[in-house]
Amino acid sequence: SSCFVSSYFFLGHVVSGAGVETDPKKTEAVRDWPTPRDAKMVRSFVGLASYYRRFIRGFAYVAAPLHALTKPSVKFRWSDEAERAFEELKSRLCNAPILAFPKVSESFIVDTDASDHGLGAVLSQVQDGSEHVIAYYSRRLDRAERNYCVTRRELIAVVESLKHFRAYMYGVPFLLRTGHALLQWLMRFREPEGQLPGSAYVRARTEDAGLPGFWGAS
Repeated sequence: SSCFVSSYFFLGHVVSGAGVETDPKKTEAVRDWPTPRDAKMVRSFVGLASYYRRFIRGFAYVAAPLHALTKPSVKFRWSDEAERAFEELKSRLCNAPILAFPKVSESFIVDTDASDHGLGAVLSQVQDGSEHVIAYYSRRLDRAERNYCVTRRELIAVVESLKHFRAYMYGVPFLLRTGHALLQWLMRFREPEGQLPGSAYVRARTEDAGLPGFWGAS
């Protein structure tokens, strides 16, 4: 009976009592992937890597130099930056963590961050006394967003990350961990301040999404 199987393969993943991890055969293919010679090879590699992006912290930022090479308007040139991104992505994929199964009876923890080029988040949960990663999220900032002030980029990271993890967290209390100064500053303004939303707006967006625990933040 399958009830006694300790682990099994499912859609490119290994599922066990410990959680979900990448398929060793897939990561072996990543490890042995030759240096791309053209945009098509880069696109194939990024496509495979993207399938496992939820296992990789900061995926969008790491993969950005490779994504840039797949644009039709860009002449292919394998630079040192592309090589570093290629090797870093292979390393992170081949050493990807086991992602724990979420427990709906427990609250979640969301860590968010934003840089000059991208934003990201980690969804985790304390299980059996230790904090375990459930999933990662990241994306690149577009040209306009890269011109935003730090506070606005941090706010985008918070709101988008909560929306991204909504399926896990719907109706469940959670702790948000982000820049403490950001939250203190935001709470001073109930109404919008310049281009930034006020606290009432952010509360409404998260409550509409069924995320009642937003203001359990620290």
